[in-house]
Amino acid sequence: MKALTIDQPNPKQLLFLKDKHKVVGFGGARGGGKSWAVRVKAVLLCMKHPGIIICIVRKSYPELIENHIKPLKAMLHVGAQDALARYNDSRKEMTFLNGSQIIFKYCDTDKDLDRFQGLQTHILFVDEATQFTEFQIKAMRAIVRSTDSFPRRTYLTCNPGGPGHTYIKRIF
Repeated sequence: MKALTIDQPNPKQLLFLKDKHKVVGFGGARGGGKSWAVRVKAVLLCMKHPGIIICIVRKSYPELIENHIKPLKAMLHVGAQDALARYNDSRKEMTFLNGSQIIFKYCDTDKDLDRFQGLQTHILFVDEATQFTEFQIKAMRAIVRSTDSFPRRTYLTCNPGGPGHTYIKRIF
């Protein structure tokens, strides 16, 4: 099995990676490494906790591909004989050797929230949360539930502005 290689985080990324609050926010300008921190935190949680389910959400599927799926496939050596995880493109899921999963979802409109029904996850990452409305974020957060004892958490990254700006500012 190949080793997982992670670059050294910057100070804000390190705070994000270490934070264990129920709802964690990471804001800042474009290029601050927020998506990198989401990927690394998701991978570390999956590797440490067998069987957990994580969901990463972006506004569109093309954004998920470019910002998360492609970089995660490279990081985890997906497709190689000694891969750390497998990716199922039809299901939009990354499955680790220990049974942990990262599920990828997008939400461009309120109608897209229908695909979240019935989904249950331990951890939710909403990348670029200010691009979503308060209604959409609250609906997405409803999937963070489980019957086991693993703590449920929501991680929100954001840039200033957008339809969810006021809501994000209010909760942080």
